[in-house]
Amino acid sequence: MIWDKKYETGNSQVDSEHKEIFRLVQQVCDEGAGEAVNSTINFLTGYTLSHFKHEERLMEESNYPAVSVHKKQHEDFVKEVLALKERVANETDPFKNNADIKKVIVNWLTDHVLGSDKLMANHYANTRPV
Repeated sequence: MIWDKKYETGNSQVDSEHKEIFRLVQQVCDEGAGEAVNSTINFLTGYTLSHFKHEERLMEESNYPAVSVHKKQHEDFVKEVLALKERVANETDPFKNNADIKKVIVNWLTDHVLGSDKLMANHYANTRPV
């Protein structure tokens, strides 16, 4: 997953975290299978949880009206990644793993960053506490 300016939300910390998530996803895709991909998925899961907590704090600070919907998206993604982790651990075909990773992680992240995260960051920028 290659970072592109179109993914920028305008919040430098959120964007920095997103760039790292994109880098980790690309690393998982490059590794394809085996212990390396499992350890990267583990790290990605932990990093993503930390990132989600940060975003949720920003939403709460700015009284973001769609906070519950956004949090639910985060929860659903974590469940999908954990299920993916299980499938990847049991699959030895790197092409199958890459297809699953793209379907679950890449598509979700792209849609989420371009949609929900941009809306959240814009709201935060316009209402952030002084």
